[in-house]
Amino acid sequence: MNHAKHAADSEQDKGNLAMMANLAQYRSRPTDGATWLGSILMVEEIGMFPSSGDIHRPISDPTPLLSHLKHLYGPQALDVDEGHGLTVMFKNWRFRVRVPTSEPAIIINVETRGDSQLMALKTAELLAQLERFENELR
Repeated sequence: MNHAKHAADSEQDKGNLAMMANLAQYRSRPTDGATWLGSILMVEEIGMFPSSGDIHRPISDPTPLLSHLKHLYGPQALDVDEGHGLTVMFKNWRFRVRVPTSEPAIIINVETRGDSQLMALKTAELLAQLERFENELR
């Protein structure tokens, strides 16, 4: 689990750096004497919904993994959506697993409602589940 937690922390740092780089593009722009608050509101939203950022993992066939995660987390979830990969929602957190069309991989994203510790814990948990699944295939 320590390896998974370290991987989650590293991916979160990358996601946060990407978000901060994105925010740097949006400077406050006064219009008609009013201050544009877009970047301030975006920073507040990040604090309200901490996110792991997109975690890319190569996988040759994501379909069995999506089924495994649905079977594992679906019974406790408030909602499960399989529209574009897999989105599983709980009371205080959710995760998405998307499958890019350009490469054999998955993209995992974990978000919580204002709880960065829960986000880090659930990200590490999902990465550990992914590692267990991959090891069982070997």
